[in-house]
Amino acid sequence: MTSYETVYNMALRMINDPTLAVWPEEDLKRELHAWMLQAVYKLPKLREELSERDEEMECFVNDLSDKALTVLAIGMRREWLAPQITSVSLTLQRSSKKESYNQKDFLASLMSLDDSLNVQMKKILRDETYIDNPYLQ
Repeated sequence: MTSYETVYNMALRMINDPTLAVWPEEDLKRELHAWMLQAVYKLPKLREELSERDEEMECFVNDLSDKALTVLAIGMRREWLAPQITSVSLTLQRSSKKESYNQKDFLASLMSLDDSLNVQMKKILRDETYIDNPYLQ
């Protein structure tokens, strides 16, 4: 069995956000759980492995593979990033052109990070498919 705590810790190691350290523990766990569920939903290739959960014990019924754990943590990082990309404060036009330009660059960098994380997840899933293919061995 892989505990949710293991998954949460791996995801938090990938997220560089000091504000999460001051969140109340219960709020942080609730948010991490939501990010995990959203990430599971968006991973159809791993959905079968990730769908067997015991919510009362807060764990996955089976031991997750390193691949599943890594991809799930990356998916949770993408879920953490999503509200930052769609934040109203980033999309509103400001009166200062210089400030607006900086917001545009920041938003572009967040979107680039999201694309990069998506590619990273797909590569991990793709590489595992090639490794398990008996025709290529």
